[in-house]
Amino acid sequence: MGNCRPSNGWATANAWANHRPFITALYRDQNKTLKETMRIMEEKYEFYATLRMYKARFQQWGIEKKIKAEDAVEIFRQQMARAKAGKPSVAYIRGRRINPDRLQRYRYRAAPVVSEQIMKAEKELASSPSNTSSDIVCRTPSPSPPPENPPSISPQLDDPIDLKVPYDCMQILGKYVAGSVEARVWEVASTAPVPDAFTWAHYLATSQGLIAHNRTQEGFALLNICFEQYKSHLRNPDPFFWLATYKAALLLADRNVRLGKEFMKYASDLTSVMLPRAHPFNAVWSRINMTGLRGLQQHAAALFESYLSTWQKQAGLSPVDESTLVQMAFVFIQLQCSGMISYGFTRDTLEAMMGQLSRSVSSQFLLQEARFRMACLLLEQGRLDEADAVTKQILAWIDRLHEPDEFDHLRCKCLWTMFEIEDRRGNIKKATQIGYKLLNLCRRLYGPTHLQTIDALSALEKFHTRNNTAAAQNMAEQFDDCWTYFSSVAQVKNGFPHTIEQPWLHRCVELGEKEGLIQDVVDLLERSTLEEP
Repeated sequence: MGNCRPSNGWATANAWANHRPFITALYRDQNKTLKETMRIMEEKYEFYATLRMYKARFQQWGIEKKIKAEDAVEIFRQQMARAKAGKPSVAYIRGRRINPDRLQRYRYRAAPVVSEQIMKAEKELASSPSNTSSDIVCRTPSPSPPPENPPSISPQLDDPIDLKVPYDCMQILGKYVAGSVEARVWEVASTAPVPDAFTWAHYLATSQGLIAHNRTQEGFALLNICFEQYKSHLRNPDPFFWLATYKAALLLADRNVRLGKEFMKYASDLTSVMLPRAHPFNAVWSRINMTGLRGLQQHAAALFESYLSTWQKQAGLSPVDESTLVQMAFVFIQLQCSGMISYGFTRDTLEAMMGQLSRSVSSQFLLQEARFRMACLLLEQGRLDEADAVTKQILAWIDRLHEPDEFDHLRCKCLWTMFEIEDRRGNIKKATQIGYKLLNLCRRLYGPTHLQTIDALSALEKFHTRNNTAAAQNMAEQFDDCWTYFSSVAQVKNGFPHTIEQPWLHRCVELGEKEGLIQDVVDLLERSTLEEP
């Protein structure tokens, strides 16, 4: 917005009008007091006003923090009447949408006299509404768009701020992409996410795996390395830096809401320190911080597709070399399986990419990777027999190849899945055999102190703690030796000890993957490739 502080030190009428959306969004946040709102407006927007000025302006705008008792009574009266008619409701007070959770909290915490008034109003629906009824509106929520439609801003978010934030972000990022391509900041010939992005995302995901395997200290140490490395990415962002940031916040929040919020705060604060105030990333964060993690989750699909669509128009999405093309196609497969982009956009892009691959072994590999995502989801849902069948189908494809070692990374992931299947089945002997086969393959394929090997050691250690104390101790000692060496290399390099050049190495279910979405990709790839290599 620029510096709106006038010469006399206080906000002008113009500044109030310009900053109204930001002030309103901050103040309506249930965790923000008026003084906190004032402080944030001063620090982030250089907007200065006294407490009395804010209160006068809020009265003029009709903004109230608390729900009045008479308003609450009328809302519950209208909602009960609509419920009896079989109609769902969303409530508004003087044009402001009220969160249903907030209404329920109000009901539980209301004073006895207010609770009695609410109950009476709900029972006597035919009675005259209160004098505030013209300010209270309860109506049917807007329907969600059908799945086949391109992702759009959710029509259920009726607050103007909820609609304005993602739209502004799309505009800012779109201009950023167009300007960067035009100025040749990025090498247009190579449109795939660079290896650094894969490395960062892989370390981030593995940190969560270590935490899940009860190696909490090491997991957070790895997470700390990721946070530190974020600085170098921020100084020299690649074309997909913003999407990687977005996805990281969503991934962390999916595992732990607090971690997701902490990463968002870290990334936002770091951006404000390292980049000029006028930089597009600062402009984007200033808006995202209004809606927080909730807004980030709600608008992910629209923002992902908007960004990729802009990039496609500016530079295209189909690299010339096959290796980069396969990497790019895999990223699209992941995004589609998570619902981050629409099926129509995925279909058009993937069909163009698969056409370039001309039914090569690479196209068949992408089909197997899509099937592997299904195996992961089935395992997560406890459908062990189905997960086992899909995993064995993938392994059979690898074994039929003339050079099966070429896809040992996929074999490694399948062994992970089979290990977890047998562990859940309670087949200790078979799980142990597969677990050691997995560990040996990791050592041969990646190296004895590679992140993949360390992850496998932590999984076996956790597995043995339930059934073999001596074996668990042995795994723990091997893990500690590997981790000591890994940490020393990380310290010397002041970052990641090794680079991950493939986006498909990690074997976890992505954000919000759905069986139907994965099946759509499998069907699409099956139509574009041959089953037999």
